[in-house]
Amino acid sequence: MACFTAPLAQALVVSAAKSAAGGKVATSRNPFVRRIGWLQKMLFGGSFLLAIEHVWHGEITWKYPFLTAVAEGDTAGMLREIATLGVTMALLITAAWVAMVLVSEAAARHAAHTEA
Repeated sequence: MACFTAPLAQALVVSAAKSAAGGKVATSRNPFVRRIGWLQKMLFGGSFLLAIEHVWHGEITWKYPFLTAVAEGDTAGMLREIATLGVTMALLITAAWVAMVLVSEAAARHAAHTEA
């Protein structure tokens, strides 16, 4: 129904934080701060693909109120789905990003160690 809104909301918060940090992101010593763009792209990309999937299955329409759950009076079910599935997806995307950053840092350390 609208589970894609939770990762989308997180993507907007990450974008605002990245924008507020400005040029400090690229020069940060913290690998998670330097790679915040990865998280931003993963969240926006995932939200976009989920929204397309919901359009494909008719859960999102081009006429008001856009979400069929709201039109059918199942707002409570939609909010429950956002709170359970949407938040879970946002957390899993964030966990995958954390793993990617850790692996990339380990690979960079390994490459630097073998070159020396």
